[in-house]
Amino acid sequence: MSVFLALDLDEPTRAQLCALIETHRGTVGAKWLRPDKLHLTLVFLGNATADQVAAFTPKLEALATGLRPFSLRLQGAGTFVTARAPSVLWLGVQGQLAELAAVQAAAVATLVGREDRVYAPHVTLARSQVAGAFEPLRAQLEGFTSPGFEVNHLTLYESTHHHYRALSRHAF
Repeated sequence: MSVFLALDLDEPTRAQLCALIETHRGTVGAKWLRPDKLHLTLVFLGNATADQVAAFTPKLEALATGLRPFSLRLQGAGTFVTARAPSVLWLGVQGQLAELAAVQAAAVATLVGREDRVYAPHVTLARSQVAGAFEPLRAQLEGFTSPGFEVNHLTLYESTHHHYRALSRHAF
């Protein structure tokens, strides 16, 4: 199973993003994320066995006990290219970024040891097979800002092509 650790959005922020997606769904030919797939990834863990997933639980519990809630908001928009899609539309993250960076670094150290990629926090909204498909929309969303939301737990997710399933949540 493919797994990743993430921070969940609160319901008002999720609802705001759902409305934003519905507003723009017909304007760009793309695969827009469903509400249950909107999150802020901390670390992608890749394919893991059931035993490996079980071993993550006590590590995540220990990690969460040392954390304190902090606040974030979504702000601005951008695009990037991945192996799966020539164009990905995302919203940026602002707020207590030092706290976010510390949580992400601790999660990486706890679960995988080290990460070679630089962490760039974002919430993905859509993917398109057309390069540059989101440029006009990205420009429109540069001024986007969500209300702040409190981050107070970690969620370990299993990912399939069609849905994400929470395997465990760890409050802090």
